[in-house]
Amino acid sequence: MPLLQDTLKIVYRASTRGFFEVIQIEGDSIFFTKDYNLKKIDTVILPPEDKTSLLNLVNSIDINELTQLEPPSKTHQYDAAPAAFLKITKGDKEFMTPSFDHGNPPKTIKPLVDKILSLKTLFEKP
Repeated sequence: MPLLQDTLKIVYRASTRGFFEVIQIEGDSIFFTKDYNLKKIDTVILPPEDKTSLLNLVNSIDINELTQLEPPSKTHQYDAAPAAFLKITKGDKEFMTPSFDHGNPPKTIKPLVDKILSLKTLFEKP
């Protein structure tokens, strides 16, 4: 069943001892921060074409299988890469991946993660 935009929340988080990043997409907005304390959060309205693209990418994966995904590498387990996860919330149900290396997501979610990261980069202030 396709996810409806008004009940969808996507959170991507990556962190290690010296790195922290959270990107959240909800409704028409993208929120992102590198602040551990979550006090400085940038918010940008998503252009309709990017929102549509994200919804299409989410609808192309089986969110029920997110918890079963195997990471292609595990260097995050010894701090060689930030540990990342992707969480998709639909209504009151949450679906979250096991941790994976930031920059090397499981193949199934790679297009979605790449899109999320590219949107943050596009809207991030230098």
